[in-house]
Parts: sequence; structure tokens; C-alpha cells
Amino acid sequence: MTPQPESSLKKTWNILMPFVVYFIAHDLAQVLLAFLLNMSLGLGGSYSEYIFARTQTVNAVLNALSLLIGMAFVWPMAKTEFRFARLRQEGFQATCRTSLGTNTIAAYILLAVFAITLALGTNLLLMLTGIAGKSPSYQDVAARQFGVAFAAGVIIYGVLSPLAEEIVFRGLIYNRMKRYFNPVLSIIICGILFGGYHGNLVQGIYGCILGIAIAFSYELFRSFAAPVLFHSLANLSVFIVAYSSQGLAGMMTALNCSIFLIISFVSLFFMWKLKKIT
Repeated sequence: MTPQPESSLKKTWNILMPFVVYFIAHDLAQVLLAFLLNMSLGLGGSYSEYIFARTQTVNAVLNALSLLIGMAFVWPMAKTEFRFARLRQEGFQATCRTSLGTNTIAAYILLAVFAITLALGTNLLLMLTGIAGKSPSYQDVAARQFGVAFAAGVIIYGVLSPLAEEIVFRGLIYNRMKRYFNPVLSIIICGILFGGYHGNLVQGIYGCILGIAIAFSYELFRSFAAPVLFHSLANLSVFIVAYSSQGLAGMMTALNCSIFLIISFVSLFFMWKLKKIT
């Protein structure tokens, strides 16, 4: 008996359902954790003083915990998608010869350069064009993100956030999209969804650009390590530079922006050439 083709509505639901589950679990966890924190402030004394003195770091930690809780709810679905992706990869390796081999380390070094320079160059471009300065919501988010303690920020933005978001967007949404669309369309749509997820115009544009680059890296490397590494290094590079004495504003020149973006495109070109199917 021939299986009936899935409707467009069902396809859309299959793609977005993991994000809906993640979003609900994340938001409920955030509300619950905030409630528990507020209850604990009733203890008063040095504990309350400690929390109030580190409000931004505490909020960032609560958000990171919410990310992990949301990720835990979609992890069973992610394991299934990774299993399907592994089977597709095994079939790919059985029928194609790639330029992997000893070039793996070089390819990942190029990926690291691509991630760092694209993140910094895109941030500078958004600042130079005035888009970043015209968004109060972005200014508020940036103040909260870069106001956390440095060590906590490295762990949250360099490890926890990239892992949780990559499992949802590339591990689940992107892999499911590839069941219905070609890789190019899947990469673009996944990037747009990732940008929209961030909730304001500046981060939306930035997230869309990086989301497309991350999904492309995943498709190129055919390993989940690639998008996680890309996301982690992009986050860390911006966070560390913003934490310096002058921050991103100290680098805000057209020359610096051009240099970063040129390096990112050059590294992308050589990475693609190195990983391209022969």
C-alpha cells in the first residue's frame, strides 16, 4: 500500500514542533526559577545583598538553566534525528569520496577563523550602519549580556547556550527540514527562524546571518561538532571583545569591519575548497 504524502500543515508542524516544546519548557522553567529565586530573597541578610549585587549574572545563570531544561525536553527527539543523520552520513561516505582525511584539522581551523571574523565583522557592520544604536530593545539585551561576570559569561555563552540552541535549531529543526526541502532552502529557512528567535531587529539580522553560516557549516562538515564549535567561538569572540576596556566601540571603524569580513569570506572559500566533494 502506497503511503499518503504528508500535507503542508503536517510538514510544518513536524518541523516546528520541537521548537514549540523547547520554547514552552524554557519559558515555564524561567518563570519557576524566577519565582523560587524571589522566594529565597525573603531570607534577607548577606544572601540577598549578594544576589542584588550580582543581578545580571544571576539572571544569566537562570536563563542558562532554563535553556538546559528546554533542551532536556527535546533531547529524545534530537537523539532520533542524530541517528537518522548518522545513517545518511554512512550512506554518503559509502557512495562518495571526500577530501576529509588529513585535512580535517585544517578545515576546523578555517571554520574557527570563519566563525570569529564573521561574528565580529557583522557586529561592527550593524554598529557602523546605525542599526544597533537605533534599537532600545537590543541595547537592553546587550547591557544584560555583557554585564555578567566574565567566568560565568564564558561558560554560559561559550558552552551552555551554543549546545542547547544548536540541538534545537540545527540538530532538530534543520535535520527535519532536510526531509522535505533541499539543503539550500533548509539552510536559509533555518537561519531566518534562528534570527526571529532572538526577538529584536538587531539580533534578528545578526542571528539570521550567523544561523545561515552555522547551518552551512553543518552541511559542509556533516558533523554536529561543526555548528556547536562555530556558535561557541562566535559567542565567545564577541563577549570577550565587548568585555575589554574599549569593547566593540573601540574597534568600530570601516577598515576593521572590512578586514574581518574579508577574512571571513576568504576562510569560507578555502574551507569549502578543502571540504568539497572530489
